[in-house]
Amino acid sequence: MFEWVFYFLAYLCAGFTLKLGDDLLDEMERPTFAWLPLAVSGILFGYLMTQTEWDLVLLAAIIVGVLLSGKVNRPQFVVGFFFIALIMLVRGVPAVTNWLDWSALFIMLFLASVLDEKGNDWTDEVIYPKAFKFFRYRFTLKLSVLLFTIPWPQFLAAAVGLWMFDIGYELAGWVTRHR
Repeated sequence: MFEWVFYFLAYLCAGFTLKLGDDLLDEMERPTFAWLPLAVSGILFGYLMTQTEWDLVLLAAIIVGVLLSGKVNRPQFVVGFFFIALIMLVRGVPAVTNWLDWSALFIMLFLASVLDEKGNDWTDEVIYPKAFKFFRYRFTLKLSVLLFTIPWPQFLAAAVGLWMFDIGYELAGWVTRHR
């Protein structure tokens, strides 16, 4: 029981610290303070990516999607990638039981991640208010992970983890807006 609480808490804190670091960079213009939350986020990402092949595929797809979308645009993000690599080097990468399924899931998660990032940039709140809200809260990926639990039921914990991650992410955004 405690392992599950810690597991989902790690997802929640990974989202919270990532958004906090991002907001320290972009919203509060305090780049010096962003290093610590982004480092903690990297440690949590690395820890989670070493748990199961399902966590690995989810978080790897998100990372690649965000990188290729051009969202990693400040040097402070490097500390997170350093800790992801370090944790994965120390703990090891989980074994992938079926590379074809894993690759298919990776591609679909990657595409959903990119669509969310680009949709958030492209939609206009005045012209398309529903699409704006849909992409603002990154529902493409959130709904996709739930649908992917149908062919891959073992993916359920990681799918719930993504929702916990997003709760942490939104909570940090709310805290920085209401500070």
